[in-house]
Amino acid sequence: MARSSPQAGRGTLHQRGSLGHTITTATCLTAPKCLFTGIAVDLELLRTSHDDQAKLASLKFLGHWVGDIHQPLHVSFADDRGGNFIRESGPCVNSLHTVWDVCIIEKKLGTDPQPVARDLLESITDSDKATWVTIPIEGWANESFQVTRRKSVQYCVRVGTKCVYQQGNETFSEGENEKVVIVNIAYLEQHVPFVRDRLKRAGIRLGNLLNTMLGQ
Repeated sequence: MARSSPQAGRGTLHQRGSLGHTITTATCLTAPKCLFTGIAVDLELLRTSHDDQAKLASLKFLGHWVGDIHQPLHVSFADDRGGNFIRESGPCVNSLHTVWDVCIIEKKLGTDPQPVARDLLESITDSDKATWVTIPIEGWANESFQVTRRKSVQYCVRVGTKCVYQQGNETFSEGENEKVVIVNIAYLEQHVPFVRDRLKRAGIRLGNLLNTMLGQ
């Protein structure tokens, strides 16, 4: 499919489609299961199941799905596996996907989750919370997709309505040379505000989903 918009895969959002620059519906158009259905299914199981082990598993999955939909490179394209077939040259020593999954957090926010979470929470205002929880789930994915397609991220190159793998090569094919993105200190500094924002929104929205489900 054309490299112009993402669709959902279970745990990630990176199938190609031709839906333009935004995600407007919480539906899986190219697969029977996706992040949208994963969130809905696990919320329903938490709400109705009497099996404590199943509910515990669904609670863990729900946190995973909500985290994934807020990580920009999970809202990307299938041919390069959301940046897993894009090398990075710099302090992160892995793929561009890992840069956004782990490296920016560890290098710029810290490796101890408790102080990182405390710092993020202290910077969230009541106004932030009120605004973020009004946005529907498809809006969460669309926010991530807008970050993914930013020129500075270097995930893809905009050509007309598409965002191609690299100039002259619309899609990545396994076996060909992977492109390399220079991820240096300046790159980490430039993009850590996006990571902070995505983590904050994910936490507030996950909490709101659980509070709403539990009737609090």
